[in-house]
Amino acid sequence: MTDVGLGEDWEKLMQDLDEIVPYYEEGNSVMSFGTDVGLRRELLQKGMPEAGVFLDVGSGPGNMSAIAREVRPEAEGVLLDPLPRMLKRAAEERGETSFSFVCGVFEWLPFREGGFAACTAGFTIRDARDRTKAYQDIAFALKPGGVFLLIDLAKPDSRVKRAMVTTYWRAIAPVLLRMRLGSRWRYFADIYLTYRHLPPNKVFLEQLGQVFATVEGEKRMLDGVLMVKAAKAAAAPDETALRPSS
Repeated sequence: MTDVGLGEDWEKLMQDLDEIVPYYEEGNSVMSFGTDVGLRRELLQKGMPEAGVFLDVGSGPGNMSAIAREVRPEAEGVLLDPLPRMLKRAAEERGETSFSFVCGVFEWLPFREGGFAACTAGFTIRDARDRTKAYQDIAFALKPGGVFLLIDLAKPDSRVKRAMVTTYWRAIAPVLLRMRLGSRWRYFADIYLTYRHLPPNKVFLEQLGQVFATVEGEKRMLDGVLMVKAAKAAAAPDETALRPSS
């Protein structure tokens, strides 16, 4: 599978994300017209296992984990993010004793094999430096039959829809952010950068399918948002082969 992701643009993205920690949620709400919370809840209600520990990768301030806890009140969660400031914000907002917090990146998860029943990623997997390795490490960390639940921006297969979604992220979203956030909007400009790195939805799902046994995708908002449930095989002859080499 061809390696895909932000590559060298990852460092710039991390720098800008670190700047928007205090108003990360406000910006997301503006850009999604307030739909981001409802879409996350829809995905988790359909896909979260009844029991087991879940891992929230690229957790940000913990929005996805908070909704997962609403959907499955007894679930234990581990929040992972590469930015210490973001993890600190998550601990302050969600409660330091409610979840576990780990600083790390998608491509090298510091967990044992098969430790999680589910992994969630809310509007964040597109931020990976290398999605190929991210998928492989997530699969490694999941139990046999475990699920990867992701929701993210997406690039429509239809040229007409793609032109409309591209125009939104390139020209309309910056105006909305500037109206709401003033000069702070500029740190959100990397969203268009991450969108540009995405393949069309069909290819995105095919790439996931090369790591996970089953992949189910649903499209929203002119196919500009993709909701995915990917499941690890219930039994694999050699699961360690999913671990990328260091």
